[in-house]
Amino acid sequence: MRKIWLISVESGCIQFLQDLACKIEAMDNTEGSRAITSVFRARKNLELCLTNRQMSIVLGSILGDAYIYPKGKICFEHSHAQREFLFWKYSELRNLAYSFVAQVRRVDKRTNKPTVSWRFFLRQYFKPLRIAFYQHNRKVIPSDLRSWMSPLLLAVWYMDDGNLDKSKYPILMTENYSKRDLNLLARMLKDSFQLDSKITNKNRIRIKSKSRERFFSLIEPHITKDLRYKLP
Repeated sequence: MRKIWLISVESGCIQFLQDLACKIEAMDNTEGSRAITSVFRARKNLELCLTNRQMSIVLGSILGDAYIYPKGKICFEHSHAQREFLFWKYSELRNLAYSFVAQVRRVDKRTNKPTVSWRFFLRQYFKPLRIAFYQHNRKVIPSDLRSWMSPLLLAVWYMDDGNLDKSKYPILMTENYSKRDLNLLARMLKDSFQLDSKITNKNRIRIKSKSRERFFSLIEPHITKDLRYKLP
C-alpha cells in the first residue's frame, strides 16, 4: 500500500496515514467524486486537512458569494462596508490563501459611480469543491452538504447572502439556485437545525416566524461587528 503524508493546518503537525490512499481511490467513481471532503491535495503525496471551523467558513461562503474557479482557486470578495467581515475570513483562512488582500476599484455600469471592494483568493487546491458545487458552470447543492451543516456555516451563509425581511424575518437570497436545490436546502435547515422555512415567489428562503428566535440564537455568537445590523 502506498504511503501518504497528511499536513494538518490546525495543529501544524504531520500525521502518517497508510489508509488514506484507499479512501481517495474509493472516490474515483462519478458519485464519489462529487463528495465534499476536508482533505485536499496540495501536491503529489501531500494533503491539506482543513479544520471543521475552516470548512464551515468555506462552505458557508460558497453557499453565499464565494466563487470557485474551474482549477480550484476560490475568490472571496466583499464591499468596502463589509471589509471587516472579509478580513475576518482572511484571518481564519490565511494559511490556505495567497499572501495579501487586495482593494478593488470599479465603476458601476448601472450608476456610473465608482465602487470599492476587497478580495482575496484561496490557493488552487479546491478543485474537488468546484466539482461538488458546480454543474455546467452553475452553482448547485451537493446532497452530502447536510453532514457539514453547523451554526457557524449558517452564520457565514447569512452574513454573505442574507438580511432581515421587513426588519424582522431572516431571509436568504437564493434566487440563483434551482427548485430542486432550494427544496434540498430547506430540508437541510429542518433536519440539521429544526428550522422551518418557506420558499418565496422570488426563490428566496425565508425563515418562518416560529423558527425566527431559534435561527438568531444559532447564528448570533458568530456574527461579526460590522454585520450585526442583520440581527433584529
